[in-house]
Amino acid sequence: MRIEAFTEGKNLDDPGANEDQLLVLPGRGYAVIDGVTDRTGERYDGMLAGRLAGLVVRNAAAAFLLDPAERACAPERVVARITAAIQAAYARHGIGEVAKARPARRFGATLALAAHVGEHLRIVLVGDSGVRFNGQDLTSVDPGLDLVTAGIRQSAWRILEAAGASHAECARVSRACVFNGLARLHPEMRPWLDEAALTDLRDRYLAEAGQRFAHVPRGDIELLVDGGIIEGQGRFQNNTLSPLSYCVLDGFPVPMELVRVIDRPLAGLETLELFTDGYFSPGVEPTVAAWEAAFREVERTDPDKLDAYPSVKGTVGRVRADDRTVVIVGF
Repeated sequence: MRIEAFTEGKNLDDPGANEDQLLVLPGRGYAVIDGVTDRTGERYDGMLAGRLAGLVVRNAAAAFLLDPAERACAPERVVARITAAIQAAYARHGIGEVAKARPARRFGATLALAAHVGEHLRIVLVGDSGVRFNGQDLTSVDPGLDLVTAGIRQSAWRILEAAGASHAECARVSRACVFNGLARLHPEMRPWLDEAALTDLRDRYLAEAGQRFAHVPRGDIELLVDGGIIEGQGRFQNNTLSPLSYCVLDGFPVPMELVRVIDRPLAGLETLELFTDGYFSPGVEPTVAAWEAAFREVERTDPDKLDAYPSVKGTVGRVRADDRTVVIVGF
C-alpha cells in the first residue's frame, strides 16, 4: 500500500487557518473534509467556525471508522454520528438555539469518505468534495449552484472592467456583489456602482442566467442573485426543493437523497484519490506531484477564476481562492 496526502490553506501567511482536514486510517478508511468558511467572524476556541467544523467532522469520522459496530459503514449512520458531534459542539459553545434559528451561525463541512467494507470500498460523498478511481473515473456532487454565483461575479467584473476599474477594484467590487447579492447596494460596491448601475447589473444577469440555467426556476435564481452567498445560498442547503439544492454536514438533518454513495470492489482497484474543491483541475496521474502541477497550471492560466475555472473567488496576492487537500491511496 502507498499513501500520499497534501493539504495547504488558501492564506499562505496564515497556514493555521486552513479549514480543510484529512484522515488516513489504513485498512479502515480515508477522508477529506472541507470546513465551510465562516462569514460572521465569530471565534470558538480561538478558531473560526469553518476550521472548527473541519476538526469536529474529522474526529467524528475517525471515531466512526474505528468503531467495530460500524464496520458496515451505513451512510445514514455516518451522517447521524457526525450530525450528533456537531450538535454537541453547539451545546459546548452555548449556541444551540442560535444555530437553529440562524443558519449563518452554523458549523458546516463537506465530506468525502472511503471505508473498507469487506471486499469493497464504500464511498460517502456529502457536499462537493470528490473521488477518483484508478486515475480516471472521477465523481463529484455538483448541483450547479456555484456556477450561478460565479456568474454574478463574472458579470460584475465585465461591467467594472468596461467602466475603467483597475484589476484590484474589479476583484474587490465583484466579490462584494457575489457575497452580498444584487438586491441592495453594499458600501463595498462603491464608487463603481450606484443604485441604477446595480439594478442594471441585476437585470442583465437575470436575463443571462435565465438562458444559461433554463432548468432552474427563475424564483430560485432570483433568491440566489438577490441574497448572494451570505443570505441567499443557505436557502438551498439541506433541502430538496430546487435543482440547486446541496447538502452539508451542519448538525441538522441531511436529506440522504443528496448524499452520493458508491460501492467499488477492491479487486481491480489500483488507486483511490479523495480531494476537496480547492483543486479546480485533477492531476494527470494519481500522485500529489501531479495534482500540484495541475494546481499551478490553473493558477497560471486563470488566477482570477473568471474564465476556464469560474469561481466566487480568485487568487489575490498570497491568498488563493480556496484551501485544497488530496489523499491518494495505492492498493
